Amino acid sequence: MNCQQEQIGEARSSERIKVQCTLVFANGRQVGEGRARDVSAHGCSVESPVPVKEGDYLQLRLVRPDCDLSACVSLAAVQWVQGLQFGVRFIKVDEKHYARLNNFVTQERENPWRKRYFF
Repeated sequence: MNCQQEQIGEARSSERIKVQCTLVFANGRQVGEGRARDVSAHGCSVESPVPVKEGDYLQLRLVRPDCDLSACVSLAAVQWVQGLQFGVRFIKVDEKHYARLNNFVTQERENPWRKRYFF
């Protein structure tokens, strides 16, 4: 773990839930697709071949493979980038989508087969 990752880990205020869901993002210049690797009520980490830069602002749509509903984040900030992975902090999520996001995190947290970890 490098120093930047340690600092990121120290700043975590909520449990990260390991997930596998599709994520579509846009920043006004490009649209990309990736996979959310973990998610919390405040942010997520993403793996994508589409490059982003630290400080970019994105709109996100998280799509669960087992559900027709998606959760949209109106505004998220890229906090770090490392190769094909990056982390975002959710800034603006409307109430309906925040409820979906919380429901998703809660369902995954209660899943007895998942591994629990904190970043």
